[in-house]
Amino acid sequence: MQPSYWASLELVHHLADPERLAEVPVARLPLEVLTYIYPSRYSPSDRLGNLAMGEFGSLPQGYGRVKAIQDWVQGQISFQANSSNSNTWALDTLTDRVGVCRDFAHLMIALCRALSISARFATGIDYGADPALGPSDFHAYVEVFLDQRWYLFDPSGTAIPMGFTRIGTGRDAADASFATIFGRVTSPAPIIGIRALVDEQAGWEIPLPA
Repeated sequence: MQPSYWASLELVHHLADPERLAEVPVARLPLEVLTYIYPSRYSPSDRLGNLAMGEFGSLPQGYGRVKAIQDWVQGQISFQANSSNSNTWALDTLTDRVGVCRDFAHLMIALCRALSISARFATGIDYGADPALGPSDFHAYVEVFLDQRWYLFDPSGTAIPMGFTRIGTGRDAADASFATIFGRVTSPAPIIGIRALVDEQAGWEIPLPA
């Protein structure tokens, strides 16, 4: 019998004026954030410096530049299920121009880091994703360090960030996979159900697109 787990979670959101969200200079990054500015296995930012500077180097620094990177990745890459595997890294995605959510995330992270913007990989669930993409699933997105805290970005554009429930974070998928298999293990695909609860008195509302 396949094990099952359930939980009810209350999400508390931090809202800020995008115009006031500045990039944090490397010299002012907290020690625990520094690791997210270096190249990693799936996000080789040291290989994308020329591209990042050519596309985004002249843009004003801050939230707007990070949003431009997100929008560029979303415009350059097409979402296609089963188009990548555990070996696919950002350079493959850039070449093939297709991928799934983790591939979009790896590419955006690499471009941010190439501009000395700390960015990390996050896994959660894909609340609000189009049913045409398939049943509810785990989801990969990006957290970028701006104005001394982390902010959510979804370069795949397939889900609703307001409904994300973070499971883990790391430099890339190697650090934040939802499961790691050792040996010859097989199991059925996970079945995930997501439902938003509404309670006006408690201040609970349906997550909405940004």
